[in-house]
Amino acid sequence: MSDRSPPPARRASGSLERTAPPPSEGGPTRRGAPRERSEQMEARILASAIEEFSEYGFAGARIERISQRAGTVDRMLYYYYGNKERLYQAVLEKIYADMIGEQRAFVTPDDPVEGMRRLVQHSWDHYESHPHLVRVLMNENLLRGKHIRQSSQVTRTSFPLVETVTSLLDAGQAQGLFRRDVSAEHVLMTIMSLGFFYISNQHTCSTWMGGDLMSPARRKAWREHICDVVLSALAPTASTAPTAPKKATAAAPRKAAGRRRPA
Repeated sequence: MSDRSPPPARRASGSLERTAPPPSEGGPTRRGAPRERSEQMEARILASAIEEFSEYGFAGARIERISQRAGTVDRMLYYYYGNKERLYQAVLEKIYADMIGEQRAFVTPDDPVEGMRRLVQHSWDHYESHPHLVRVLMNENLLRGKHIRQSSQVTRTSFPLVETVTSLLDAGQAQGLFRRDVSAEHVLMTIMSLGFFYISNQHTCSTWMGGDLMSPARRKAWREHICDVVLSALAPTASTAPTAPKKATAAAPRKAAGRRRPA
């Protein structure tokens, strides 16, 4: 019998297939390291892409700037995402995922009025701390929502904020604290509009209003103003509050007609 080792296996193409030597007993295998590095790389690429697309929009964004900021090369972006359009779609999905994650973390108080106030503040705080979200969504609206409609991940997602607004509104209406002639859709659109508009138009409005809208004092004042607007709009009025049945009152004694004659 020969002592010669068997020849290495060949691939179907005829090339030699390399087999890795078995790890030594007791030594670290680090099997998770490549996956961790891959996830870290994708995270850096996405963070860089969010910066780029929010600054230059879809048309003006450049792959080479994204890869340079991420500390990698262009081919890695194509390896992970295929092309610029898919990378942009991944950016949209990322910012929506972050927003949904924060919405799920919101804790609803038992008091509907206090809950609605905190929800308004929570929504404003997210817009304020995520200016990239506002700019990317502005750009996507200029593109008429072309890319977000192509994302099955976003279109099939149920946004927790919708359910939270609905539950708070229902609870407040049941207790007579909120008007019954308003819809959850209008409340939600009001909350988002007052926050989104302020952030998205900060530069033009600051110019013609003659003051920095993003100063701490102005931002704090606007945060409270949004709460007042929403809660004032939800408060029952004389025309919307349920009417109580009128109590029957005794008829007042009728005065004698004419002047009383002296005896």
